Amino acid sequence: MAYFRKVPSKKAKSGYTWSFTIETGVDPLTGKRKQTTRRGFATKKEAENAAKELSTQLENGLNIVDSKMTLNQFLPKWLEMAAKRKVRETTFDNYQRAVNVRILPILGRVGLTDLNGPVCQKFFNHLVDEGLSERYIEYIYTVLNGALEKAIDWDLLLKNPLRKVDIPRGRRRKYVVWTKEELIRFLQFSKIENVHYSALFFVCGYTGLRRGEMLALKWQDINFEKGTLHVQRNLIYREGNFSYGPLKTESSNRIIKLDDETLRVLSQHKKRQSELKLLYGPRYSQEDLIFCREDGQAIYPRTMTTIFNRVIKKAEVPKIRFHDLRHTHATLLLEAGVSLKEVQERLGHSSIKMTGDIYAHVTDGMKENTSKKFSEYMQKNG
Repeated sequence: MAYFRKVPSKKAKSGYTWSFTIETGVDPLTGKRKQTTRRGFATKKEAENAAKELSTQLENGLNIVDSKMTLNQFLPKWLEMAAKRKVRETTFDNYQRAVNVRILPILGRVGLTDLNGPVCQKFFNHLVDEGLSERYIEYIYTVLNGALEKAIDWDLLLKNPLRKVDIPRGRRRKYVVWTKEELIRFLQFSKIENVHYSALFFVCGYTGLRRGEMLALKWQDINFEKGTLHVQRNLIYREGNFSYGPLKTESSNRIIKLDDETLRVLSQHKKRQSELKLLYGPRYSQEDLIFCREDGQAIYPRTMTTIFNRVIKKAEVPKIRFHDLRHTHATLLLEAGVSLKEVQERLGHSSIKMTGDIYAHVTDGMKENTSKKFSEYMQKNG
């Protein structure tokens, strides 16, 4: 339904012009009715024709947007209503940080419909000049782009201004990994430095599990008879509290075959843990975690990282992140001749392309080795 009215105007010969207001649905964010107003028509007939044409466009799917909403109003609602229900808690925390620390301080007061290409390009140029890494700028782009795409879905925006914005693309990360000798040296020193954590470091180095996957393992996940480990949950530490959450992808839920040495390490670790249970008695946690504090409670990620770095220093091996134990495991698997498909399944990657992209430096070497093997075979049997 359209509403028409006369509007006083000194510029018009008649002394007034006509305007109309038309309802365009319900705002999905506020639940209130949405309206748009058009002004400046010389006659009521012109206003009626324009209103009729706009009504037809609405029926055909044209989005009429709320030009008053700013990013300060929209982005928090997007985080709460859409992003929070789509991503894991830790990812959501990173989204919030990017929005609150990087986007809103600069773009917060900008109207959603005023967010055009030049404004966005200036924003990303500022991030470059500030010295942020290319990977982080790309991450901020991804977060803002997702929000603006949802604004289009919610009929708050006609088009995404980021589609024509140039940003520096993050270079492929060069992973620092240990050689076989360096991993062995680290594991030997871990037994001396902290025997309670040495089993954790060993299993991670021999399975390539993610940190959250490792810390969420329970004894029920180990089948000593079949020699397997079932990865089926993720431990999350957020705002001082522990909780179990879903794995990163569906393919992350997997059963890993364990070698005899890993099974032996786990068996010894279980015996030490049984002694601690007797020592603590009823104070020992009932969570049944494999890798935990001495009282059975979940391990604080920062504590584990501190001990990990301490062992690195004592062992005098190259400094790496804890997550790079996963990359070390995968790299050594590939160097040992394990197929890319097997590595993908063991790591829980969603696609073999992801595995190939991450470990391209290793697979290139494997291709060269394959070529040499073929040449040698042909020469030998020529």
